[in-house]
Amino acid sequence: MRSGQRKAESMYARMVIGEATSDSQIDEFARIYTSEVLPELEHEPGFASAHLMIEEGGRMAVSLTLWKTRDDCVRYHCSRSYRQFVARTQHLLVGEFVVKLFKNCGGA
Repeated sequence: MRSGQRKAESMYARMVIGEATSDSQIDEFARIYTSEVLPELEHEPGFASAHLMIEEGGRMAVSLTLWKTRDDCVRYHCSRSYRQFVARTQHLLVGEFVVKLFKNCGGA
């Protein structure tokens, strides 16, 4: 490795995208996420951080969670906690969540 280069941490990001059916429902989705989901995530093995982003002037929501390993990320996706989150919020969304996993390949 050359001087000044750092080895990328092998973290995984999980991005979940959904679109709410109305402004009030995006607000309700954000309330559920911040008051119920975030506190539960703190107890999940391998959880590193989470961010909820709402489209400016729109109804799209993106949840970005970081995990220490791919197994931790996938374990959460298959967990009861995640299924309960989907059950609590699915009625607020148009269609299904889109879920993507990403591996950290470097950055500042």
